Amino acid sequence: MQRIESEHLQFSEENPGCGYHDGEPYSGQVVRELEDRQVELTTYEEGFENGQVLIWEPGGKLVCQGIRRHKHGRVGSWQGWDEEGRLLWEKIYDALGNLILHRELDGSLNIVKQERFEPVTFMADPETGEQRPAPWL
Repeated sequence: MQRIESEHLQFSEENPGCGYHDGEPYSGQVVRELEDRQVELTTYEEGFENGQVLIWEPGGKLVCQGIRRHKHGRVGSWQGWDEEGRLLWEKIYDALGNLILHRELDGSLNIVKQERFEPVTFMADPETGEQRPAPWL
């Protein structure tokens, strides 16, 4: 898979949110660096964020990971860790990008806070037009 640095990705007003490289919608990974250290890796497909996202703190420890889908944003499970590698939180998004569950954990991985959320974006049944929640990923 091709990988480029973020400064090599261009955006245009004609197609908002679409990233281009060498004049074509970009497919591959984009790395944003800070002080010669990899900080964030985002996956693009045909110009749009679509796939894995990894975020490291400047010392090199992974602090966040998840998946973005074009048009919906965050989907599935997103996790965050502290600098020692302890899981701090998890957020679960449905297939339409609705946050449906947020958990916070202590140093022993006990859930100390958990919130459920109702979806705000629904999918329409193509046959009946009925609005219903998206599937869980």
